[in-house]
Amino acid sequence: MVKMVSLGRVLSLMAFVCVLPGGAGPVLAADVTVIEFPSASAPLSKFKIKKAKAKGVDLKPKPGFPVSGKLRLPEGEGRFPALVLLHDCQGIQDYQDAWAETFRLAGFATLQVDSFSPREVQETCENVLGEGVSGRGGERIMDAFGALFYLKQHPKIDPDRIGAVGWSRSSTTGSALRDGSRQFFDHGFKAVVSFYPNCKSVASAVFADPILILNAGKNDWTQPSLCTSLANSDENVEIVEFPDALQGFDDPKWGTETVMPGYQNTLKNPTFGVTFGFDEVSRQKAEVAALDFLKDNM
Repeated sequence: MVKMVSLGRVLSLMAFVCVLPGGAGPVLAADVTVIEFPSASAPLSKFKIKKAKAKGVDLKPKPGFPVSGKLRLPEGEGRFPALVLLHDCQGIQDYQDAWAETFRLAGFATLQVDSFSPREVQETCENVLGEGVSGRGGERIMDAFGALFYLKQHPKIDPDRIGAVGWSRSSTTGSALRDGSRQFFDHGFKAVVSFYPNCKSVASAVFADPILILNAGKNDWTQPSLCTSLANSDENVEIVEFPDALQGFDDPKWGTETVMPGYQNTLKNPTFGVTFGFDEVSRQKAEVAALDFLKDNM
C-alpha cells in the first residue's frame, strides 16, 4: 500500500503556519541576506590517501566551489530549524521565493541555493541529458551539502534540525540516497521534500533519510508511476499523489497549461516538449502536506 502523508490535521497545521511558537502573530516581512559558501567536497578514500603517500604526495581534498544563496531567518533569537531550498533546471524562480517565505512564516530558516549564477549557467532544461554527462547534477548535490554544513555552523540555526526542499530536476532525491553522495558524510538532511521529481534516476535506489514526494500524476516529463513504486518499496519514502496535476503545479507563471517546446524530454519522440500547468488547489494541498511532513520529521 502506498504510504500517504495525512492531510487530516489541516486546522492545527494552519495554526502552525500562521503563528510562530510562543503565540506571536504572523510575520509580514522578511530580510533576505545573500551569502556565499563553498560547495561540499567528498572526503578522500583511505585507498587514495595510501596510494598518494606511497608516491610521496600529501593528498588533500579539492576545495569546494564557491556558490551563493539567499538566507531568510524567522523573527526571534533562534535556534531555528532550517531548510535548504534547491532549484530545478530553470534556476531560482519567483514562486520558490514565495515558498521560502511560506516556510519562514512557519518557523523555518531557509537557504535558497543558487547553483547556476556562480557557474555562469542560465538553465539546463534544454539539455537535461547533457547536465548529467557534464556532472552538473553531482555538483548540485554537493552544493546542497555545502549549504547543510554552512547552516550547521550558523549561530541561529539548530544544527540537528536541517531539511531540504527541491523542485523537479534539482538533485534533491540524490541528496538522500544511501549509496550516493550521502555515503561520504556522517549526517544528511533530517527530512527531504521533493516536488514532482524524476524518479527514473532513483527507481531502484534506497534512501538513507525520510523523503516526501509530491507526485504530479499527469507529468509528461517523468514517469509518475515510478515515484509511486518507490513509496511501495522503501519505508523512508512517503508520497502524496495529485492525479490531475502537471509539472510545475505550484508555479503561477505557467497558467492553466503551457508547453515548453525546447525543453528536452526523453519520454517523447522527438525528444522535446514539456507540459507545465498551475493548479492552486494542488499547491495548497502540497503546502499542507509538506509542512505536516517537515513538522513530524524535524
